[in-house]
Amino acid sequence: MMTELEFQEVVTQVVTLLKKDSLTIAQLDGTNVLSKNDYIELDGGRKVSLDDLRNFIKGYGVYWEVIGRNDNESIPSDYNVFSASRTLYEIVKNNELLKKVHLRKDKPDQTEFLLKLLGGAEFGEFVDSMIAGKGTGILPNGRLQTGRLEVRDSMTVMDLIINQIQGMEADYSFSEIGKINSVDYVGENTYKLIIDKRTEFDFMKFHTDDVCFSIVNTLLTGGTDFYTSWMRVINTNVNDNSVTVVLYPDTEVPGGRNYPPGTGYNMTRRGNARLPGDGQTNERSQSWMLSSREGRIMFLANVYKPILEDYNYALTIGKMPHIKALEKLPIGPDEVGIVAQTIVAEKFWQFDYNGDVMTNKVDRGEWSREIAASEKPYRNIQKKTPTPTGSTYTLLEQHTVYHYGSKWGCLIDKTLLEPKWNSPAWLLLEGNKNYLLSFSSNNGWSFHRSNVDLIVTAEIEYANRDITDEVMANPATEVEWLRDSGNVPSDNAWKPSYEDGSKGKIHLTLADMGSEWGLSIRKVSFICRVFIPEGENKIKVENAINFKV
Repeated sequence: MMTELEFQEVVTQVVTLLKKDSLTIAQLDGTNVLSKNDYIELDGGRKVSLDDLRNFIKGYGVYWEVIGRNDNESIPSDYNVFSASRTLYEIVKNNELLKKVHLRKDKPDQTEFLLKLLGGAEFGEFVDSMIAGKGTGILPNGRLQTGRLEVRDSMTVMDLIINQIQGMEADYSFSEIGKINSVDYVGENTYKLIIDKRTEFDFMKFHTDDVCFSIVNTLLTGGTDFYTSWMRVINTNVNDNSVTVVLYPDTEVPGGRNYPPGTGYNMTRRGNARLPGDGQTNERSQSWMLSSREGRIMFLANVYKPILEDYNYALTIGKMPHIKALEKLPIGPDEVGIVAQTIVAEKFWQFDYNGDVMTNKVDRGEWSREIAASEKPYRNIQKKTPTPTGSTYTLLEQHTVYHYGSKWGCLIDKTLLEPKWNSPAWLLLEGNKNYLLSFSSNNGWSFHRSNVDLIVTAEIEYANRDITDEVMANPATEVEWLRDSGNVPSDNAWKPSYEDGSKGKIHLTLADMGSEWGLSIRKVSFICRVFIPEGENKIKVENAINFKV
C-alpha cells in the first residue's frame, strides 16, 4: 500500500506524463486512453493501476470519470463530468422543461397565470404623443395611449377629459333610456324587447304605459335614412330585463307612419299614457329633450301620446315651437327665444333705442347686517363686454349705504361684508379717505426724568373708525419704530421693546431715552411708521411722539 507522499509523487508524474503527450485528465474515461484494468508505467519502471490512481486523484479536484450519453447509473458529483453528447442531451431535456414555465419570444404563447409588466408594454411602433404619436403604449404610471379605442359593451370612468368642442347629432333625451339587445315579434304589432344590462346591477327602468320612441338609422346596411319607432309599454319583466311594447298606429304618430324597433338601438321615454286623477300629477308624463334637428331645448309636460299639443311645451329655449299662440305675434319661424308657461324674474334689464343701458342706483340708507343677509341684499350688477384692447363694464345697478357717517358704494353683488377700510366689497364714496396714526399711553405723557415707564400703543383710524386691531393682526402689515435724540450712532443702535409681542406696542423706560437725555440732550422723538397693505400696494402712515425735558 502506497503512502500519501508516494501517491502525491505518482500524481505529479501522471500529470507531467499527460501534459507531455498533450492529453488531459478528463480523457482517462476507460474508452479512449486507458482501459479500466490498464496501468501507467512511471519513472523507475513502477506501474500504477487505473483504479488505484482514480481513488487518490479525486482528492486533488481532478475529474476522472466522464458520464456518457446512455449512462443512467452513474450519479453526477464533484468528481465526474458529463460527456459532450450527454451535455447536449441534458440541455435539450431542460429546454423542454423551460417551455412549460417561460413565455416564448419566437412564437405565439399564452399563460393562465397573472402576468405583471412592471415596466409597461408597447404594441407596434409606439410614439408617446397626443398629436404625432402612433402605436399603443401602457406606461408604468397606469397611463394608456392608443390611436383608437372600441368598447363593445360599456365604459365606466371616474373622470372624462375630452375635446373642448363637442358635436351632437339628432336628439338627446334626459329620461329613462335603454339599448335594445334583441327584438322578438309577438304578434298584432306587439314586440318583446330585451334591454341591455350595462352592469350586473343595471335593470331597465321603464314602466307600464310609458310612451317611448327609438330612432333607427340604416347606416349598418349602407343607407343614410332614419326613421322613428313609437311604442307604448304594456308589460315589464325585471327577471329577464325585458319590456313588451305595442306600436302606435300610423295615424297617431308624427309624420303619419310608424316603424318597428330595431336591434342595437336606444329607446327612451317621452311621456306616459296614464291620465292622472283630479288634483294629481303623472310625473312620468314629462321629460327633457335637446334636439339639434329642431334647434331647441324643451321641457315637455303632460305628454300622454306621441303627437305633441301646444300645452306640452312647458319650456322651449331656441327656435320657437309651432303653437297657435305665437301666430298672433310678429315672430318669424326662424326666430329664437324663450317660450314658457310661467316666467318669474327678479330683474328685467332695459336699454333705450340707441342701445344704451338704463342704469339704476339705489340708496339703501344705513348699512345693516340683517338687510345684507335678507332676501333683499345689497346689489352691484355689472355687465362685462370684451373689446380688442381689454374689456368694458356697464354698471346696471349699484346700492349705496351710510356707515359711521361715511357713504359707501357696493362693489360685490349680494355681499355680506361690512363696509370698512379693507373690505373688497365696498368703496368709500364720501368721508375721510386718509389713514390717521395716533398714540395712546397707559401712564400718561408727563413724568419725572428718572421715572420713565410707559407703554405706547400705535392706533390707526380710517373713515371715522378705529381699525388698529385689524391692521396689526394682518401679517402683511409692517411696523417700524425709530428714535431721534440727535445722537445718530446711539439712535441707530436703539431697538424697541415690544409689549406682549405686539408690533404696535412698545415699552419705554429711562434706558430708551438715552444716557444723555436731560443732560446734553433735551428732546427725544420716537417715530412710528406703519405700512398698511391695500391691494397690491402698501400705504405708509407715519407719526412721532416727542418728549422734552
